[in-house]
Amino acid sequence: MKKKSIFLTGLIMLLSSVILQSCKDDDDDVYYYNSYAYAIGDMVVKEGESPYLQLDSKKTMLPSNTSIPSFFLEDGRRVIINFSLLQENYMGYDYYVAINDIDTVLVKNIIPITPETADSIGNDPVNIIDMWTSDEYLTIQFEMQGAGEKKHMVNVVRDFSLSNNPDKDNYMQLEFRHNMEDDPKIDRRLWGVASFRLKDLAPQESNLSGLKIKVNTFGGEKTYNLKYDKEKSLNTNSEKIQENSSFIHIK
Repeated sequence: MKKKSIFLTGLIMLLSSVILQSCKDDDDDVYYYNSYAYAIGDMVVKEGESPYLQLDSKKTMLPSNTSIPSFFLEDGRRVIINFSLLQENYMGYDYYVAINDIDTVLVKNIIPITPETADSIGNDPVNIIDMWTSDEYLTIQFEMQGAGEKKHMVNVVRDFSLSNNPDKDNYMQLEFRHNMEDDPKIDRRLWGVASFRLKDLAPQESNLSGLKIKVNTFGGEKTYNLKYDKEKSLNTNSEKIQENSSFIHIK
């Protein structure tokens, strides 16, 4: 397991406002913060069965709670939860957990970018905290700056005008784009997470070796390589959630 220190205050729903030591198992998609943790996955809701969460690793979490708001009890709804681990290997599920809080994860399609749409899509700087692929999604955790008075917009875009895409390494070249949408620019860090449907770019639907994601970060342009089937998660130790980071809803 890879360890990384994450410093933050006021991250709504997810984390307490103290310095915590975290640990992520790349196969589990579970982040541990002392007695609290958070996870991202899809709700599985079937008639006659208790609803549960399926992680991108295909492992399962059975909530002990019976009072989850009905809005979240939709089969396939992608959510992020703050939870306390009660037991492992419980009644056929990998984890038995108490959900402390829950929210929906933004899910979008990968969209084309053209010279005509580039301005509206935007390219404001954003830092990458983590990103990984599953059978269905590219999921990105990121950090922005702003007052949080307006919803920021994020997209993953594909430039169909590129002549060599996939590139010589058989990686599909994409970009992660951020638009502040005129949110006042102040020295405040905002945390977000979004998932993007891979569709025909998914590992089982293509012969791609992986994805290359170009990002305009606060430190300049960077490209992140995600190799299919071997590297489910990208850990960037130099880019972490910083102090005064707050959760923000995005579009």
